[in-house]
Amino acid sequence: MAMLWAKKAIGPADWGPTQDQFEELFVKLGGPKQMMLAAAADPASGQSILLMSLPNTTFLGFFSGFECVTEDALPAEAALLVGHSDELLKHFRYPARRPVP
Repeated sequence: MAMLWAKKAIGPADWGPTQDQFEELFVKLGGPKQMMLAAAADPASGQSILLMSLPNTTFLGFFSGFECVTEDALPAEAALLVGHSDELLKHFRYPARRPVP
């Protein structure tokens, strides 16, 4: 089954409300496998983005500013914020840690 993906450019300081809202919905729906929230860097701009997968488009309306994207438009790396890590690893690599100078 194809997953519905959406993304939004957002600064890390602003993740909290979206993450809380997503987690609340995730718990309410019983923690579905096909639902996750992840953070990544946009390959084109380097800007922080949140990525979410949702069971269907009905839930997309709960989150302002997110736009639907195709799975092949997703970045290669993302860090899981809410969801199942085994599902994340089907779609992304964890970001490599950058050495501290």
